Amino acid sequence: MRSDPASIPVSRQSPGGASRPFVPGAWGASSILVFLVVVLTLSIRAGQLLNDPDSQWHMAIGRWIVAHRTVPWTDLFSHTFAGSPWIAKEWASQVLFYGAYAVAGWWGVCMLTILVVAGSLAGLHLWLQCRVSATAALLAITAVFVVLAPHLLARPHILTVPVLLVWMTGLVAALERGRAPSFWLIPVMVAWANLHGSYPIGLVIAGILAGEGVLSGSRSEWIGRALRWARFLALATVASCLTPYGYVPFLVNLGLFNSGESLPFIDEWQPLGLNGAGILAVAMFIGSIVLLLTAPRKTLFRLGVVTLLGVMMIRHARFADLFVLAAPILVAGPAMARFPALRGAPTIAASRGLGLIILACTVAAITMAALVSPRPSEAMTPQAALDAARALRLTGPVYNDYDFGGFLIRSGVPTFIDGRSDQLFLGGFMNGLDRALAASEPERFAALLARYRVTWALVRREGRSADQLRRLEGWRLLHEDETAAVYHQAGDAPAAR
Repeated sequence: MRSDPASIPVSRQSPGGASRPFVPGAWGASSILVFLVVVLTLSIRAGQLLNDPDSQWHMAIGRWIVAHRTVPWTDLFSHTFAGSPWIAKEWASQVLFYGAYAVAGWWGVCMLTILVVAGSLAGLHLWLQCRVSATAALLAITAVFVVLAPHLLARPHILTVPVLLVWMTGLVAALERGRAPSFWLIPVMVAWANLHGSYPIGLVIAGILAGEGVLSGSRSEWIGRALRWARFLALATVASCLTPYGYVPFLVNLGLFNSGESLPFIDEWQPLGLNGAGILAVAMFIGSIVLLLTAPRKTLFRLGVVTLLGVMMIRHARFADLFVLAAPILVAGPAMARFPALRGAPTIAASRGLGLIILACTVAAITMAALVSPRPSEAMTPQAALDAARALRLTGPVYNDYDFGGFLIRSGVPTFIDGRSDQLFLGGFMNGLDRALAASEPERFAALLARYRVTWALVRREGRSADQLRRLEGWRLLHEDETAAVYHQAGDAPAAR
């Protein structure tokens, strides 16, 4: 999926003041500048894009898919749930990340992430400039970037950012033209369904906005409009099942909310934090509601979508990126219609000064991107500890801390637990592990290890796991460094190093 500005549809019609004709020149130049500034900013912090253990196992799954030329249907990467039903529902993203890694290592993974984000934000900026003033467009993009920043990680959801923008702008363009969405959006849904599990919300958004698409016309048109929107929604739903797994990923996504077991243990599923980005996201939510309420009869269905996404964001921080990308697209047209001053005057040509700034940013972005050497954080990559365990010839099932799971999958070691908790490590497993780690008596933790026949452990140097292992009889510390520690069950344990 292309992520350059051209991939985002730009309406050239302006019913009700929703948009104005596209004008080249400074608009395109300023969007190029947005692209370059985002590339430069993210290149400076490229290593932080890998600060998630899931990045490592996503790449490893992509490697497995390419090597075997098929997708997995059962768990092949843990020993606790080996053979249990499991699907790589984000297989296309995983293959893309592995492809980037195979070509250029972790630098390639980061550059893929950076270019997708930068191209998407530049495209959104270009789209907004067709509706609002240059100042309003720039302020909106700045706010979007600030809220997105904590979520910018080399994980599959990043690759759906341009897909989401194309989907949303396509739906809004259909509303502005008084038509059903273009069938060119159907392949977009196919891509979304294979890249990331968030695609059902795209169908929900389209279903809600269909209400505006139908009722915005005269009563004599309602039936015809309803049939055209229904046909689009039916085709989009069928398209969402065009994956190697058919409709199974849809059921898996619903199951995550139904079980809910893993949600309390994962940071991104916690309520939105009231830090700088969180406060700005809430302010955007409130501002969007206020703007749409200025014409509630015309914007009722957009109001419903914004409210839904905003509530999802407040309940679960991971939905902040979904809200902050969709809200400006839904609000821009009604805001400009209600406040004509937001339109601004289109600029025909770019100034020489802007051209020089673009040139300077181009040089800076290319230089910075060429100089960085990102790699996963040592806090999630206990290579020295694993090397020590292999040197000591430790065998058998391992116990590992959650954040080491991605590294172990990448290293070919079956995990005790890892980040695939949307489908695995359920049925009371995570709750039982949490209770065992919190128990004052070591017997509960010992019983958990015995149940899964664990013979050695790779854990953080300090933490609940290390505290429990120190208290267990028959377990010895064999290796310790600044990142991790290796423990082994006593008996014929190797000598500590």
